[in-house]
Amino acid sequence: MLECTSVFRILYLEDSKISIFQTKTKRPALQIAIICLAHFINDIHLSFLPTFIPGIVEKLGISLAQAGFLNSISGFINMVGQPLFGYLADKTTSPRYMISGPVLACLGATLLPMAPNYLTALVFVLIWGIGTAVYHPQGSGSVGHLCSEVTLSSSLAFFGFAGMLAGALSPLYAVGLVKIFNYHWMPVVAMIPVLITIGLIYHYIPSIQEGKDFKPATGGFFRNFWDVFQVVYRIWIVAFLRAVTGQGLRFFLPLVIAAKGGSLATIGTVLFIITIGSSISPIICGKMADLFGPRKALIVLLIITPFFLVPAALSEGIISISLYMIGFSLLTATEPITNAMAQRMAPHARGMASSIIMGFAFGFGGVFTVFLGAIADHFGLPVIMILMGVIPSLSLPVILSRKWD
Repeated sequence: MLECTSVFRILYLEDSKISIFQTKTKRPALQIAIICLAHFINDIHLSFLPTFIPGIVEKLGISLAQAGFLNSISGFINMVGQPLFGYLADKTTSPRYMISGPVLACLGATLLPMAPNYLTALVFVLIWGIGTAVYHPQGSGSVGHLCSEVTLSSSLAFFGFAGMLAGALSPLYAVGLVKIFNYHWMPVVAMIPVLITIGLIYHYIPSIQEGKDFKPATGGFFRNFWDVFQVVYRIWIVAFLRAVTGQGLRFFLPLVIAAKGGSLATIGTVLFIITIGSSISPIICGKMADLFGPRKALIVLLIITPFFLVPAALSEGIISISLYMIGFSLLTATEPITNAMAQRMAPHARGMASSIIMGFAFGFGGVFTVFLGAIADHFGLPVIMILMGVIPSLSLPVILSRKWD
């Protein structure tokens, strides 16, 4: 009876400032599941650009550097936009950013292959990039508010699992939409699951929980960004170097396959095989980080990853694909670990901390794609594939420089 009265007061008293998620009726597991679903729906469009880039290069007659600039634009948007939306997310309990992000990401990604010229392609990449920048800070920060501190790494690992699984399925999803519905119907069909997810968020998460560590951001954006960045910048370096390799592999591997005569279907299949392991590895390594400490888990992953990525670039066929699958899985397994480390360092600014580690690092890494493209134009794709294999290990001195746990 007391519980029913509590719910009644929260639902109907206009002056109540207590969130429904703070009562005994709260369902954090369901809410986290919906947030993970939204992450999946948002990131299912992640590989549309690399999947369609060979066709875009041929259709528009652009260079590899110009193609790389498309990815750099999306990276720049995430680099600038995610911290901004992370700051805004820290100021509100409304899930508006988790709702609007997938809509924009879907529109930009599905309209991209129909771009009639390079300028229009840039606009569609811009829309997709904004959608990604809008969703991720609030999505990741909300998981941090809803879960317990002792399960933060593993909870964020499930959040990461949804995104990685979506990234793995993204090329197959993109190819399937084109094969079944053609380019013109693709935006309409792809928007259906987006709208369903929005309905779930609106119904079950009308407000983000105001947990014990929730403290609305005060002051200006730049002050908040700098205050948090000073705390997490070492973790950001690790995330940035990871992003350079991760985005580079997604972007240039389809071009390698196309150069060897591979079709669009082949590109989609290979990207799926390489990234499917990435959907499982964050869960395993996130649990290991909760048990043994994030720093130890991170060091091990950074040491062994190049031993798979470099040989993958030097080999061909099924051996190369298998090595890329293992190496990419180990690389992406570090994402929930670095995210959890950053949120623990800045518990009152989880949205900003997540945006710096995820968006700012992801975006900065994406910007480097244009430089990698220029190197590929000059030295060839094989050189750039080998280079990307050793980049993640460059962050080892940073993570070894001090005690983190």
